[in-house]
Amino acid sequence: MPRTNRNRLDYMPGAAAAIVLELAGELYPQLRTQELIDKLVITGLSALRHKSWQPPYLSGRDRDKWALPASLIPVAT
Repeated sequence: MPRTNRNRLDYMPGAAAAIVLELAGELYPQLRTQELIDKLVITGLSALRHKSWQPPYLSGRDRDKWALPASLIPVAT
């Protein structure tokens, strides 16, 4: 039963974010989707706050056009 004292957020990921969520699920199979989203959001904000890290370039505000950086695309084996 979900806790009623939490904010409910609808989540409709863009294509690149959906791929990231799938890849994160493969890296952390023990986590539920909501746990993965929480982990990615908290980790992402932490990375953005550290000055030495550079975020990938995401052009414009149309997140459906954003692409996964090549360094994050898994290599087929």
